[in-house]
Amino acid sequence: MKRVAMVALAVGCALVAVPVAAQLKTFPELEGRIPAPLPPPPQPPIINGPYQQGPPPGVAETKPLTTHSDRVVRCQHQGAANGLHGRRLSTYVRACGNAN
Repeated sequence: MKRVAMVALAVGCALVAVPVAAQLKTFPELEGRIPAPLPPPPQPPIINGPYQQGPPPGVAETKPLTTHSDRVVRCQHQGAANGLHGRRLSTYVRACGNAN
């Protein structure tokens, strides 16, 4: 009877010791939970066209657009500044606006 009690006690201690041992075990992959930050990505290359001879990056300058209306207004101002009025101004504006 003592043997049965001793075996039962040994088995009971073994069953209790396994969960206790599992709680005390440390896992190295969980020790440092915050990983180190990644390095910044490399800078993309600057491409200025073939043979690196393109214009520098930025906003391209364009010349102002001169429409027919802009030319007619400019011709009206010029004709009036030169003393034209009435039919002569109208004729001048028509010829000037279509010529330029």
